[in-house]
Amino acid sequence: MQSQASSASASAALGGEDAGNLADFRDILLRLTFAAHGWDDRLDGVLERLQDELRNRDSLPDLKHHAEVLYRALMRAEERRPARKPGQILAKALGKLELPAPIQAEWREMMDQGYAARDEIEALEVLERCATLLQEALNSAPAKKPSKKPGLIGSLFGSGSRQEEDSGQFLKAVQHRLLELMGSLCPPPQLEDKLEELKERVAKALAAEQIPSVLEQINLLIQEIRGKVERERLELEKFLGQLTERLTHIESALEASDSSTNEAFENRKRLDEEIEEQTRDMETQAREATDLASLKTVVQQRVDTIRKHMEEHQQVEQRLLEKKEQEMAELMERLQAMEEETETLRSQVQEERRQAFTDALTGLPNRFAYQERLEQEYERWKRYGSPLSILILDVDHFKRINDTYGHQAGDKALRIIARELSLAIRKTDFIGRYGGEEIVVLLPETDAKAALQAAEKLRKRVEECGFHFREKRVTITVSCGVSEYREGDTPESAFERADQALYEAKKNGRNRCEVK
Repeated sequence: MQSQASSASASAALGGEDAGNLADFRDILLRLTFAAHGWDDRLDGVLERLQDELRNRDSLPDLKHHAEVLYRALMRAEERRPARKPGQILAKALGKLELPAPIQAEWREMMDQGYAARDEIEALEVLERCATLLQEALNSAPAKKPSKKPGLIGSLFGSGSRQEEDSGQFLKAVQHRLLELMGSLCPPPQLEDKLEELKERVAKALAAEQIPSVLEQINLLIQEIRGKVERERLELEKFLGQLTERLTHIESALEASDSSTNEAFENRKRLDEEIEEQTRDMETQAREATDLASLKTVVQQRVDTIRKHMEEHQQVEQRLLEKKEQEMAELMERLQAMEEETETLRSQVQEERRQAFTDALTGLPNRFAYQERLEQEYERWKRYGSPLSILILDVDHFKRINDTYGHQAGDKALRIIARELSLAIRKTDFIGRYGGEEIVVLLPETDAKAALQAAEKLRKRVEECGFHFREKRVTITVSCGVSEYREGDTPESAFERADQALYEAKKNGRNRCEVK
């Protein structure tokens, strides 16, 4: 209240030029609040309250109080910004464009589709259509004198002395969002170089007329990624089709084997019946024989007949045996081929899983791998009650590294940090890239005190590592939040405490660890 009264009295004492300057200052503050709007829901609430006070008061509000609230909200917003969907980010930026009336309805519909996009692939499909529509609008626009033509950026920000500054800020925001969007892609190894080249191009100075071309290249890269996924799907379908065909052949071979077995059984049965019949006839004729010569003749005839049946039986048995051996050889060959193809598929699936659970930039396990490991460790902690701790590490002033040395330097810094941290943890620990410049570590069998010691060890290792970019030393440090799982904790509540501890570490000067 004292600060507000002072502001009011100071405002009353002002006159003429000073009052105009105060109005300009209020206008600048109001514009800045709109510039930051949309980063974070909590930050938006703080900004809206400040906007109301700036609009509805003749004097300035309590700026010291608002500065403290804004600082905390901005810090939290900066930590949460990567969580926004790429479609929402770009749709919000492009939705500000003022386009000719005939295409405004179609443009708004595209922005709605972009905002609703579930992933970067769907977002880029929408953005490709937006780029085409935007190009058509620019081509169909009436020609104007070069000195008065506002262009794409002029259409967005209007004309005037501040146009160049505002357009530069817009292009920088688009550049940042495109890099953030490309950073969320997980290309196969053979496309990683192409993605890095595209990121390097976008990281350089980006002109307004380059945006459609860049979007087209990003879309082509996405199409390549999708094409590879589609080819892998078709290969899998082909393999499954071949597997089904081979299983059908095996089933047919087994049925044929059963048929051969049945045929052999029937052949033996017929032989037995023939021998039995010949034996009965021989007995009958022997009883009826009147002399030895006729008996001998009868016996000889029956023996010859039995021998003939035996030979026929052996021939049939030999044929069936050879047929069965051939069928079994074919069956074993098919089974071996199936085993080889199954092993190939198993290796391919394992490799695809490794890529799906690995961060392409750092080589660390990614957020999906973290969620999977967390479920295992959380269930083990609930069952056995052994201590479990979590660390969240965040690179200090990472945006400054990107802005000062370029995104290549930022990428190199992340790779070095990932390597150093991986070498410093135990085999039973888990380390993964959570997102952006955040790295998460799970420490089984570790209480808060030991976890803080481990965090300090990791922090010092990063601080002492030698990082050079283009023969220039760049100092990199990390801040860390530590938390041990407590009775009644969920994975979310423990993570939130560690995140709060990280915020405290940032607030208290960075390059430090805090436990909560």
